[in-house]
Amino acid sequence: MSLDKSAGTVQTMFGDIAGTYDLLNHLLSFNQDRLWRRRAVARLRPRRGELILDLCCGTGDSTREISQKQPQCRVVGADFAVPMLQIAQTKNLPQLVAADALRLPFSDHSFDAVFVAFGARNFEDTRSGIAEIRRVLKPEGRLLVLEFMRPTSLWLQKAFGAFNWVQAPLGRALSGHASAYNYLPQSIGGFYTRAEFENLLRESGFCGVRSFNHSGGIATSFLGCKTAGDFGDT
Repeated sequence: MSLDKSAGTVQTMFGDIAGTYDLLNHLLSFNQDRLWRRRAVARLRPRRGELILDLCCGTGDSTREISQKQPQCRVVGADFAVPMLQIAQTKNLPQLVAADALRLPFSDHSFDAVFVAFGARNFEDTRSGIAEIRRVLKPEGRLLVLEFMRPTSLWLQKAFGAFNWVQAPLGRALSGHASAYNYLPQSIGGFYTRAEFENLLRESGFCGVRSFNHSGGIATSFLGCKTAGDFGDT
């Protein structure tokens, strides 16, 4: 059976688990999700005066991380699950927008950088989502995607297999939403490998694409520039 990634289904699912989302992210990753976000934001290198879009911001953890890393930049958090944004509002984040990643309500060339943490895998159409991100980036804008990729090595396959059998059932029990924590391992298994996603970014027009492993490859950061640009010391 194919995985249902239609916008309505994913939007409803994440809205339903918003109340336990932060707790389960930290619990199921053994708090590694905090470290992955921090390191990914460091790779993005937010700069003074920049306008940065945190797309699929969820409850705003990445939005807050970017703001703390560079208080002199402006960060817009966007997500289409309104209950997630309502929780993000409690974290005193300055600007939050309800928006679908495939139909962003922003003008062309609006942002200096776009950050997407664990959201690209949920796009109804990944290629269209990447194209929409590229549209709203300035000519030398940067993209940072932090994501779980389909594992290719034996040890990563075993690691994700252990999650399926141990941690995912715990997520189902604590959230009270079985389908959401069935969706998670299925969405990873049906997504791109690291090499395939790098190729997708290049095919979508991004330059200087590179990737960085977190925790031995359990999570991966991808960095690219809309046109030939300066990443700084990464």
